[in-house]
Amino acid sequence: MIKNYKTLSVIALLAATSLTATAQRKDDVESHSQYLTAVDEYRPAPGQFVNIYPKFDEGDNEAKIIEKCTNLLKGAPKDREYSLVTLGSFGGYITFHFDHSIANIEGAKDFVVRGNAYENGSEPGIVMVSKDTNGNGLPDDEWFELAGSAQNPTYGYSITYSRNEQKTTDWTDNQGESGTMKRAFELDDDGNEIPFHDQDYYPMWQSADNYTLTGTRLPDNGVQTSTNPEYWRLDAFEWGYVDNLAATDVEGSSFDISWAVDSNRNPVKLDFVDFVRVYTALNQECGWLGETSTEVVGSWDLHLDQSLATIDEAMFSTVDFEDYILQAESSWNGSNMTGEKITDEWGAEVCKNIYQSNGFRFTNLYNPQWGSWAGMAISNMTANNFVDYTTSQYNNCIGSGYNGSANFGVFFPSASKAIEVVGDEDQEVSGFYITNSAWNVKAYLEGDGQTDGCFATGDWCKLTITATRSDNTTATADVYLADYRSDNAAEHGYIDNWQWVDLSSLGKIRTLAFAVSSSRNNEWGMTTPGYFCMDNFNGVADETAISENTIARTTTAVEVARYTIDGKLIHAPQRGINIIRMSDGSMRKVVVK
Repeated sequence: MIKNYKTLSVIALLAATSLTATAQRKDDVESHSQYLTAVDEYRPAPGQFVNIYPKFDEGDNEAKIIEKCTNLLKGAPKDREYSLVTLGSFGGYITFHFDHSIANIEGAKDFVVRGNAYENGSEPGIVMVSKDTNGNGLPDDEWFELAGSAQNPTYGYSITYSRNEQKTTDWTDNQGESGTMKRAFELDDDGNEIPFHDQDYYPMWQSADNYTLTGTRLPDNGVQTSTNPEYWRLDAFEWGYVDNLAATDVEGSSFDISWAVDSNRNPVKLDFVDFVRVYTALNQECGWLGETSTEVVGSWDLHLDQSLATIDEAMFSTVDFEDYILQAESSWNGSNMTGEKITDEWGAEVCKNIYQSNGFRFTNLYNPQWGSWAGMAISNMTANNFVDYTTSQYNNCIGSGYNGSANFGVFFPSASKAIEVVGDEDQEVSGFYITNSAWNVKAYLEGDGQTDGCFATGDWCKLTITATRSDNTTATADVYLADYRSDNAAEHGYIDNWQWVDLSSLGKIRTLAFAVSSSRNNEWGMTTPGYFCMDNFNGVADETAISENTIARTTTAVEVARYTIDGKLIHAPQRGINIIRMSDGSMRKVVVK
């Protein structure tokens, strides 16, 4: 089998002119802790222990309640009684983080979330995890459920809770059911129901009179074993839930990040997680016991040292875009708008979104008014042609990432710094693989619709890469995406595969910016599409790659001679590295297996 590889060289221009911010979390602390550091969100459903654990005091707002949750749960699980947080009925949730990302260690459980379950007293909650992909330190990226053992759950279950005068709560769900929560009670000697709790079940710091929670609902686990006296058994599921198996069962309270699934129940591979969320997964009442409510007592990383070591290893390693989870045949262009609102260079109000991976921060600018974007996007589209702007903007001319991978970056440069190094020190960047967008190739071969015809002698399309260092010196590199400048038509061509761009000559850098220019322009500016596609940023050039001063050609050049790696002429392919001279004068290095 023969594989053909080629490296794209760049022209580095160093300038001494002066010009006027981890992919993973690792807090700057004296010593990292295996235990959760802080609670980020707390939104319980109504329940019998709401406003008690944690205790609501007059004047408390949401921030104060979250602070109380943190004080109850941070560090090692408390030995004292009732150091817990209740989540209330179905959908009530809590979100928390650690002082570091938790690594997904292959073949091992990754973290514990302890509840207060006991035998025949299971109140299971579902665990979700999220990676801080946008690097803003907030739990606003995509969430993934850790799928457990329950059979036939109800996905997409939604319930709305409303205040009522009885200080319990009314509810309606998306299955056509409704009801009023009953207070848990005991019977006095005369058989009268005496409530265990008389406080308002509805979260008292919430100003809204109703709210809706959504998630996966597990099958009811409450079994009434007798009626006089009334006894209930709350059966545990086999594995995969908080407050499910006995609190003393560490293995039964442990979770594997590899259980993660997306919203379509497809498995996803996460290398790290930065946030954990737990929510009550049952909507049931069990007589005098009242509603089923998940409680959380604490959480910890099962392999602190491995997590920290894996974070260190990942810093400034290859960014292959595979850590951004996409549905099949889709793309991300910033339309989820998790970033900050800014004014771009054209005066438009846009959302500055960040994709952060392995120590590098990539900028996306999304304009909600026009539904347009600039900077970078991420795609896994497999079509390699251009049909129209709506369906084909995220296609490259190959139909995959480098070496057949799924995800790749699509860049439409703006004036913003496209890539920044995370941290305080400049870093060397080895380079990246580049190819053309399908739209660019269509313009080269068929014309752009605004200037005359396809690319011809004298035309070109060029990417300029500008590196800026901390001392404000710069270095630039030019890459020709298409090059028809020569009078010799045999030398005309464009990049039609993944080619390596070597940036080692730029030295240590702080930021990279990109600009696409072309020989095709009209009175309003460039008419050639201003896109390019990237993969394996700061990666390693394939071992068979060689430096050349030319790009991939679209002519039908044929092999005219073949040599061994030490320069001996051979007349047939030989196992190992072969050097091939083509009829257009170019040289290729191939591996024969």
